[in-house]
Amino acid sequence: MVSFYNGSVAVLRAEGERGIKRPSLPLPTGVNKIERRVPVSLLEEKPKMLILSVMRDSDELVGSNDIAKALEAHGYNISSRTVRLYLQEMEDEGLVEEAKRGRSGGRRITTHGRQEIDDSLIFDRIGMTAAKVDAMAWRMRFDHRRRQGQIVLNLTILHAEHFARGAAEMVPVFEKGLGMGRYVAVIRPGEKVGHAQVPEGCVGLGTICSVTVNGVFLNERVPIVSRFGGVLEMHEGTPARFTDVIYYEGTSMDPLEVFIKAGLTSVRQILSHGHGRIGASFREVPTCALAAVERLREELREVGLDGILMLGKPNQPLLGFSVQEGRTGMIVTGGLNPAAAIHEAGIPTQNTALSCLYDFNQLIPYSDLERIGQEFQ
Repeated sequence: MVSFYNGSVAVLRAEGERGIKRPSLPLPTGVNKIERRVPVSLLEEKPKMLILSVMRDSDELVGSNDIAKALEAHGYNISSRTVRLYLQEMEDEGLVEEAKRGRSGGRRITTHGRQEIDDSLIFDRIGMTAAKVDAMAWRMRFDHRRRQGQIVLNLTILHAEHFARGAAEMVPVFEKGLGMGRYVAVIRPGEKVGHAQVPEGCVGLGTICSVTVNGVFLNERVPIVSRFGGVLEMHEGTPARFTDVIYYEGTSMDPLEVFIKAGLTSVRQILSHGHGRIGASFREVPTCALAAVERLREELREVGLDGILMLGKPNQPLLGFSVQEGRTGMIVTGGLNPAAAIHEAGIPTQNTALSCLYDFNQLIPYSDLERIGQEFQ
């Protein structure tokens, strides 16, 4: 029996049951695949959702010409005249608002528009996580040898009154080597990071996302294929097996966010008993580039970005998962594992993986967290 997740209720179904979509490569025995099913009818509003997406990602007022150009750059050919007609209709629906009359003006997305895009087109967003991983890795500009540039940051928001406890939970996770690297960011109440603003009365904790590894490798001309995120069982510091996986190309949600909310991790148990479950991801690298991969792994460790847990053998399965011919499997620790420990301790959190790009020089050593936590007590 294999466990599936339909978005709200976990059900058990036989592996061969008709209608269940199987992954492109076989799952090892006992591993669960999580997938979501979505009504096709949600695609009817696609042009409006595309326009809203452009407006959401812009920090400035945008006009129909700017929107049409942005859509064309993403492969969608919608004329500026058609965009104007949609904008007028969307303004009547309260999705956008006009900031200024006349040709020099523009429109901005409303709160209702943001909510609409979050709730709609879930079917069209399936696979969005895979695309976002690749996009963030490509946009990332980080020179790890000079320790300059931007890395990919996860964001965890919690109430300021819980910050000291949360920091105390995170530090041992980093000390055990279960976090992605040795640095964090602290975003204070009211401050903005990327497109997110930390609410008053709350504090943001930034952790380095494992996609940073993809960006560093890409900058060194070593392509990475991100296969899935999973729950990795650890025994005495050694990866043993994946118990649950979500394939990136089949989801609109970040796998580690899902696993943390579902209570599938047991990071704190590893700290106390030496065995438990963490978030991790499975990647593939070209076998012909293994020498470069091993060199980069060591260089990242020296920089404080160590997170590669395991490197497989060329063209051979890794922890039971097959790899494509000419590739080698690689397992990278999840950047949200310190946040998982906070969640396991019963402290309410809001986690966002792949939140934004962040200047490496603005990060601080994780050892400073408890000192900063005293400010909020």
